[in-house]
Amino acid sequence: MALEDLERKRKALYSDVNVILNNMEMTANELYRAADVAHHSKEILDNLDKEFEKQTGLQGMDIMFLFVAVALQLTRIVIVNDITNIENAGKGNRNEENLHKFQEKILGKLNNGKSISERPYYASMEHIVSTQGVPYDATSPLTEKALARMLKRENIPEWDFDLSEFVMEGKLGLFKGANHRFSTLGHDPVAGLIFGIANIMTNTITCVKRPLVGGLPILTTNHVIYTKEFKNPLIGVEASTSIMLTEMYRRIKEEPEAFTAALIKQIIHIGTDMYTTFGIQFPGANLVLSNKNVETITKNYINTGDIVKAGISALLSNLINFIISTIHLLLYDANKTLTKDLYNVRTRKIIMYSNSIATSSNLIWVGGNIASGNNKAIRQLDIGGLLVTIKHLLTDPKYIRKIKEEFIFGNFNKLIQGSDC
Repeated sequence: MALEDLERKRKALYSDVNVILNNMEMTANELYRAADVAHHSKEILDNLDKEFEKQTGLQGMDIMFLFVAVALQLTRIVIVNDITNIENAGKGNRNEENLHKFQEKILGKLNNGKSISERPYYASMEHIVSTQGVPYDATSPLTEKALARMLKRENIPEWDFDLSEFVMEGKLGLFKGANHRFSTLGHDPVAGLIFGIANIMTNTITCVKRPLVGGLPILTTNHVIYTKEFKNPLIGVEASTSIMLTEMYRRIKEEPEAFTAALIKQIIHIGTDMYTTFGIQFPGANLVLSNKNVETITKNYINTGDIVKAGISALLSNLINFIISTIHLLLYDANKTLTKDLYNVRTRKIIMYSNSIATSSNLIWVGGNIASGNNKAIRQLDIGGLLVTIKHLLTDPKYIRKIKEEFIFGNFNKLIQGSDC
């Protein structure tokens, strides 16, 4: 072999050895680096944890959003409690007056101006749209004595038809005074959409006479007699519930505007009664419970007003959360080093903290009033907002924890692999 060939092979072998040694050195250095990262893993993870908290902590503009969100949530609580404040029914009740003004404005447009005489199972359109009361609010019976008293008045009232066959004998036996709400189906927020409307269109009152017999509620319907001026409603003899419903159905086909007017009047009437002293029973209560039990539960524990209030409060709370979240996310600057996920964590914290502060403030206020002897303050508890807060306290920490794990372990893996965080 020529000397030149040996020299060439020597140089090639030397080059290969250098490459191998360099690779071994690089591998050793990488192993030392990885070992160093592993050795200081706790410190690195702690630093990444601190970095996450630093980047997702509320600052500057986020603090302003938090204060605005808290203010809006507290304002919501105050306004909802004010609107749903319990007042005595009748004159001076703000909600009732406002709803009746609204009723006059809406139903006035449906008034065809025709004055038609009324008859059994038929309330004129003029009666429906021009009066505030409903027939299932009648509490006095049409007796010989009651009729005699009315005929002795200076201005003797007149009626559209002969009353003789509608005069009751004996006691009414359906309910006692103001507790008529817990006997009449017209005051049920769901069943009233059928029976209450039928009562309004047919001048009748439908009650649950005996709550349970053989597992089924027994319904009884009576005529309600008005004067020609649609005044002095008196409960007459028993009517037929099936005829009442049939007459309502027939009239819906022949005069749909009467049904529309009765529907509006029914909804408004439930609204006027909802936040009064007696309140409105929760749906179906008097179909399964005695009138006395329904009254006790409605006045002292839970009623439809409470359910509606909680629902409205929850909807408004979610609406505020949505508005705050949307505006805050729209202000995200993609040119900054903060990622969209980390910025979204700030948004979640704003919502979670604002809801928690508002709910805690309400709980402290209600608790303080109850402790001082004001048991009625329990009605001011923001149940809807509390449920929304609980939802965020259960879901938002999970989301934040997920993003945090991705941030910490993702960056730790980059360090293990030798990439920049």
